[in-house]
Amino acid sequence: MLEEVIDLSTGLGVALLPMLLLAMPGIILFVVLPAILLLALVAPLAAIGAVIALPPYLLARHRRRRLPARPAPRLTPSPGTAGG
Repeated sequence: MLEEVIDLSTGLGVALLPMLLLAMPGIILFVVLPAILLLALVAPLAAIGAVIALPPYLLARHRRRRLPARPAPRLTPSPGTAGG
């Protein structure tokens, strides 16, 4: 029984090989190319979305690093306080 099932499935596979060969251009045309086109459309949109959704603190940090460092103000004690 099992041998017959194996024989039938092998024969069916061999019989369908030419159909698979003929179907390859259709698979490429209708599956692979649309997937590549959708990926090409989605990639720039994802990049634009990432730029828009960039957290503001990252931008502030970037701007802070680009500005020259200011010297810290000198703290001098007032005349009436201790430590002066």
